[in-house]
Amino acid sequence: MRTSPRRTLTLALLGAGAAAGALGFLTTRSTPAMAAQDSASAAAAPSIVMPLPSRPPAGAVVLFGGKSEDLTANWYKRYSKDAPAWTVDKGVAVPKEKSDITTKQEFGDCYLHVEFRTPVYPASDPNPGHGNSGVGLQGRYEIQILSDAGKEPGKSGSASLYSQKASRVNVSKKPGEWQTYDIIFRAPRFDESGAVVEKPRATVFHNGVLVQNNEEFTGMTGIQYSEYKEMTKTGPIILQGDHDPVQFRNIWVVPM
Repeated sequence: MRTSPRRTLTLALLGAGAAAGALGFLTTRSTPAMAAQDSASAAAAPSIVMPLPSRPPAGAVVLFGGKSEDLTANWYKRYSKDAPAWTVDKGVAVPKEKSDITTKQEFGDCYLHVEFRTPVYPASDPNPGHGNSGVGLQGRYEIQILSDAGKEPGKSGSASLYSQKASRVNVSKKPGEWQTYDIIFRAPRFDESGAVVEKPRATVFHNGVLVQNNEEFTGMTGIQYSEYKEMTKTGPIILQGDHDPVQFRNIWVVPM
């Protein structure tokens, strides 16, 4: 019997030690009242930590596994069909030319795993960056990356739904340390006329800690710039490189 990518991923999570009831975020929808209650209680809620798979399960699309060929096979330089300007050094993708990259393939519902490292700036640097980058889902909805270890969560802080929803807790590591995002994305839903009936949602684990619990994107976050005007069923994944030289490795996605 063939196992679907979604079932394979669920089994991987369970095999890592997660309880079956903890997987409700894969399908659970929240009402406005539930969302308000979640927001009010998030600060007081205990951190939820789950062991998550770092290796791509069966059915995963490996977008970057450490080779230059992975970039050219799976990514474009944003706003073009050109090969990415990024380079690969010791299995790590390094932004160049202040440019973003975008996947050739488009995705709807998916589980996305991304590992990243914000840069370390010398104390003598008069204009240090902020480790500013982001992961763009469908090219429209950004999960923020930022060097903000030890700071209070904010709508533009790490693991935020950028400009819309702060993370439940800030678990950012110091610059120079590898971090992970595990993102479960639910694409928007449309009726037969094409009207949006459900906005997109995301559950985000930052370094294994649940920081966004089935949260709704109220609209596009800005990462779409002038490229996209409307919500859609599928879209590319974008990695920002137009701000600071945040590095990436081990990127894979499971279409769901």
